[in-house]
Amino acid sequence: MPPIEQDVRFVESDDLRSWLRSTPDLARITRGIGRRPISTSYLDEQLRLPVHLQFAVRFLADEEPSATMDRLASIPFYSLCRAVLLPLSGMHPDKTAYLFGLQTEPPPDSAARAQILSDLLEKEIGLSLIDKLACIYGDPFRGRPGGFKRDSLLRLLLSVQLAVRKRLVDRLTHVGDVAVLFAQHRPKLSEDPPLTAAEVLTALRFIPERGIKRADKFDVLRSLLARMGKLEAYFFAKLILREAGFGFDYEGSLVARVLGERFGAQPEVVAHAMALTDVFHIATVLEEEGPDGLRRIRLQPLVPVKPALASGTTDQVKSWPVWVERKYDGIRFMLHKSTDRRGGVLCGAYTRNRRDWLELVPGLQQSIRTLPCHNAIVDGELYGSVVDLEGARPATVYEVYGALQGDRQRPVQLKVAAFDVLYIDGHDLTSLPLQQRRQRLEMLLGPIASFPLAVPIQLAEGQLANDKDDVSRLYGHFRSQGYEGVITKDLAGRYLLSSRDPTWLKKKPEITLDLVLLAGVFAVTEKQRVGVFGSYAIGARGSGGAFVDVGDVAGVDRVRDAEIQAMIMRGGLITGRRIERQSASGVRPGIELRPEIVVTVRFEGIIRDTASGDLKMRDPKLVAIRSDKGVHEASSTRDIEELYLRQRVG
Repeated sequence: MPPIEQDVRFVESDDLRSWLRSTPDLARITRGIGRRPISTSYLDEQLRLPVHLQFAVRFLADEEPSATMDRLASIPFYSLCRAVLLPLSGMHPDKTAYLFGLQTEPPPDSAARAQILSDLLEKEIGLSLIDKLACIYGDPFRGRPGGFKRDSLLRLLLSVQLAVRKRLVDRLTHVGDVAVLFAQHRPKLSEDPPLTAAEVLTALRFIPERGIKRADKFDVLRSLLARMGKLEAYFFAKLILREAGFGFDYEGSLVARVLGERFGAQPEVVAHAMALTDVFHIATVLEEEGPDGLRRIRLQPLVPVKPALASGTTDQVKSWPVWVERKYDGIRFMLHKSTDRRGGVLCGAYTRNRRDWLELVPGLQQSIRTLPCHNAIVDGELYGSVVDLEGARPATVYEVYGALQGDRQRPVQLKVAAFDVLYIDGHDLTSLPLQQRRQRLEMLLGPIASFPLAVPIQLAEGQLANDKDDVSRLYGHFRSQGYEGVITKDLAGRYLLSSRDPTWLKKKPEITLDLVLLAGVFAVTEKQRVGVFGSYAIGARGSGGAFVDVGDVAGVDRVRDAEIQAMIMRGGLITGRRIERQSASGVRPGIELRPEIVVTVRFEGIIRDTASGDLKMRDPKLVAIRSDKGVHEASSTRDIEELYLRQRVG
């Protein structure tokens, strides 16, 4: 029998790479022989399929088996950063030149921002609508926790770039922003070949999935970062930390208008639906069901929503009469009560950020359960009162926070001031005028007004004002009682969920003192008018001649910041000692200054810190640099004590 001739062909890596480029099926890319998947190292080293791309492909194939590689084809991530993220960040041209070597235009105004948003959502750039929304809201994880903080990103940077951790931390103390470190540690402005925006956003979207080891998440992020330039790395860090928000959280009307125009829906309906859930869910509903799908999205108890907020000062009141309401110094709470058909009751107490703090307030659940209805959503403020050597007075917000954290040094009697109602027993009341909502609220709270509740729920006090003199009279009345001030509201206005209501206007006190700068705290924002220092530690003259720290002053724009920096450099005022200041967003680094610069600071009142007993200023803002004054002319701690006493005795 003659031998059978066969052609033997060895399949090499180039053949596999060619097949990989031509196959439309994502599932086949990571599938091996039998049930065993192809190893990650083989795909990376031999087939040149980066780790982040393997990760994105695997989860895309699981989510949509028929998906193809075209799903990851889009504009480069660099182009998205340059054309969209950078302008929306409001970064000043001087900073873009310093960080990236780019010459840019001044930050866009409101109309230009709206146009950027509209163009992004309308143009076909290879990104889904939800991907685009994730960019402008700075949330690639789409509402899920990413699990990464600043220290995590330092570890990531150290794993990509050869550096000593101590030096990296020292550098972070100087620049104040880990995203700046990411930009500075990349060698070029952009890399070639570029990452696509879809690669980056898809990989980040699947990071929060269950079952992924933390080491694998770092491998994905490392694979992405290694292929980025300066500009991409900067916004990559911002997105991971979810610090790339561009101010659209309370600009829902703008996003709603753009989405409404795209899908033929009324912007008011879209805005209301967005306030009841989130923008990602609304975009999905509009894409899959159109405007009719929004009808299913309703206000209902135990689904947290963002409340309406005040937008300006009482000087902007345009029509009279207006409702003038006492302004409480506390924590905004939305009280929810839900009852099922069998009588089971659940309650919630949601903050502005939609976190449920019910368990932090002992007795509040029982108080909510006493509301004479089956279901309700009531808007109000958790505030309190204290009794000390000077008598009874309203508690400061810091004392209220202290009570929630278990501080028993000064007991606080907690209460809820209810000033609006959004929902009662199946009826959404947000479209009703305030006058009618107020009547419903009075009827709801009336029956429990005399109940001895652990946390009383009381109707917020107020009165009609016919002119500015009336507003001033009521403001003086509430201030004399020790409260923060007043809010004026249009009685004909509806409740604007997740928005700043132009008819809700505040009036609070403002006082000024001349104080000394003790340290500069580095800025961690990209807003247009912010300079290198976002705030300064300020001090008053103490009895022994030293300066006593009395708080931090913010509101320093670029012009004043540049003037202060020039004074610091001319006088050689940097001591070389680094400092850290606590803030709402965490610890912020700064540098100590010799006390030689006097500034005028405006603030709303004096409060006593519950932990230390020190007097601090409420919401201080820098008004002017007093180059005409010496530090010996600065206000003293005695001046602050006298202000506090006058404030207490009225």
